[in-house]
Amino acid sequence: MANMEKIQFPALDITGTNYISWVTNVELHLESLGLSETIKEDNTSTPQDKAKSVIFLRRHLDESIIYDYANMRDPKELWKSLKDRFDHQKDITLPLARDEWQSLRFQDFDKVMNYNSAVLGIVAKLRYCGDTITESQMLEKTYTTFHKSHITLQQQYRLRGYTKFSDLIVALLIAEKNNELLIKNHMTRPTGSKAFPEANALDAKKPAKENKAFRGRGRGRQNYRGRGRKYNPQDRKSFQWVRSEQSPKGKEQQGSTSQKREDACFRCGTKGHWSRICRTPAHFCDLYKKSVKGKEKEVNFAEHSEGTTHLDASDFVNDFEETAITDA
Repeated sequence: MANMEKIQFPALDITGTNYISWVTNVELHLESLGLSETIKEDNTSTPQDKAKSVIFLRRHLDESIIYDYANMRDPKELWKSLKDRFDHQKDITLPLARDEWQSLRFQDFDKVMNYNSAVLGIVAKLRYCGDTITESQMLEKTYTTFHKSHITLQQQYRLRGYTKFSDLIVALLIAEKNNELLIKNHMTRPTGSKAFPEANALDAKKPAKENKAFRGRGRGRQNYRGRGRKYNPQDRKSFQWVRSEQSPKGKEQQGSTSQKREDACFRCGTKGHWSRICRTPAHFCDLYKKSVKGKEKEVNFAEHSEGTTHLDASDFVNDFEETAITDA
């Protein structure tokens, strides 16, 4: 695991399938480290540089391959041995790369970036195997493999006179992104309809003004509210009557009021008014209280009644017989 953390690109597989890309990566990294001379013939590199180069090569080899070359200390010999073992990949890769290039079509890819990656990968294989693919060949491959519904578009790109394949890819990428944006905006909602409001949208409202008026005591005249109080027009809102939604309306309200007024006055016993507004003289009230004294309603009152007489059929036999004789 420690060896895997130090590698800077994929290690050479034991089958050699990635030998072409591995060679390119090794050459570039050795050049950046100043160790490219260590793998060349008749080099005059120092032992320290050779050791660094061998360590770098072994770090990017499969573990099974490392065992085969464990005794090699010269980077030039290790490089030559690996080349003799895996360089036949050119003979295998070349016919496959040529076939991929012949069957490559731009219309077979749904994304421009995928097509660009495929072209560059095939061209890299061909160039490594000795076949040269020019910029004009890459451009012509793209123009001639457009879909038949894009003939006009293909002609427009051809008339622009691109000389680099990368410039054509950039133009195709820009057009692709613009088309995706156009389709996205079209599919957002039906044509002619309005946009839906956001679910969590909030209306901007002015903050409520705080009532900073000082309230004092007493009442004053005109706009003065009494001693220590200032006039505030908003105070009048607090005196406005607001009907309660739960208050009874119509006949229900009148019925409740009449029911209350039908109750007898606790002071004089007269109906039609309450005791707090009673104007009956005191001596009449005293007489009423004496008359009702001791007549309060019992909470657990139970009325005593005589037992019910039980009757059966024998009680009515004589009546039946007398009725029959009279009829006869």
